[in-house]
Amino acid sequence: MHEGERNMSTFEQQIDAVRAYFKEHKAERYPFENPYLREKEEYIQSLYYRMLCALVRYPDEPDDMQVLYIRRLMAGAQAEHTFQDYMKMALDLDTDDINEFISAFHEDELRFYFCVDGLVLLSAVQAHEKAYALLSELIELLGITKDELRYLSAIAAAIVTQSSQAFDSAKALATRFTKNLSFYPYIRGFYSGLITDTSAERHIYSADGGKVSLNQYGPYTAKQVVIENISCVLDQDIEFAGCEEVIIRNCILKGNEYHFEFLRVGKVIIENCEISDFSNRFAYLVDTNNLFVQKNRFENCGCCSDSDIRGGVFLIGDNNALKEIRFTENEFLNCYVARTEHKYNYWATGIILGYNSYHIEKISVLNNRFYGCECRNNGSYAAVYIYASANETVEEDNICTGSVTQIFD
Repeated sequence: MHEGERNMSTFEQQIDAVRAYFKEHKAERYPFENPYLREKEEYIQSLYYRMLCALVRYPDEPDDMQVLYIRRLMAGAQAEHTFQDYMKMALDLDTDDINEFISAFHEDELRFYFCVDGLVLLSAVQAHEKAYALLSELIELLGITKDELRYLSAIAAAIVTQSSQAFDSAKALATRFTKNLSFYPYIRGFYSGLITDTSAERHIYSADGGKVSLNQYGPYTAKQVVIENISCVLDQDIEFAGCEEVIIRNCILKGNEYHFEFLRVGKVIIENCEISDFSNRFAYLVDTNNLFVQKNRFENCGCCSDSDIRGGVFLIGDNNALKEIRFTENEFLNCYVARTEHKYNYWATGIILGYNSYHIEKISVLNNRFYGCECRNNGSYAAVYIYASANETVEEDNICTGSVTQIFD
């Protein structure tokens, strides 16, 4: 072999090694983070992976796609052993192992996820009929009913085809014991719409960050509400009432003259959002216990009145027993609180937050940037970003430029 051929052969081997590395670690970059599986003890997880490995190994070697799928499940649940370890365990399966699996999963919701994972693994490739027969027997032993199987099969088909429409159609087939299952980890790469809609959770999501109208999914009264990765221009006020937790994350939001209202909510989390042009405040909160605002960008948001006014971006209703408010690593650009005209003994203050009570336990303002924000036509009162008092206030590493440089009164 000539030297050039040897060099090319060595180069090819090196690139093959790199590709093998990519293949090995691809699952870690794109995990299926199923929290229900992740919270299980290692013994239960091991049974789960061993049975899936047995399913794809019977009667032939698994396809690369099947291997990657199981690895992604393992990565999402932080499995203790390697894929090779579970494959070896699968090769040693006996009737005692099957009985342990059935006993552990027969009354557990995890049996439904196993059914979906099994159907996806076999449907994504041209699986052998023996593998389907094995899965069918396991489904029967797990006590999954005909109606439940119809729903789970429709969910699996939506995952395989990457179809939002198919997933929406499948939701209509949910049964009493399957309606609270969450398939968010499986569909987040393609789905846009209402992922989960139960009294416990309402989860709105868009895979491509597309436009979503929040009006169509109200009223928002579930125990937990999650709005994630959407773009929305409000065309009416959006109200959340009686929720334990509301999370608005990774969204692009424009308000015009509308805003969000949080009534009797335990915790509000706003994070990683781009928020602009809310001319009647971004949010009004009443009887809400905790507010956490982190890593957002607010631009041209505020409120104007012909009377005294406080709280340009957030206003907390009076007599609201708040535990904690925290603003962390946000950017506020050209935000404001304003009066229509200037009078000496009238005031416009609290650009970011206004609250006229003394029941807040703690307010923290940490690592925020305030650029060009204003208290327009403020009279004789101090121009500040936070017009509120608390038992404890923390102010660290904030940057303020423009006419207002004071965080607290």
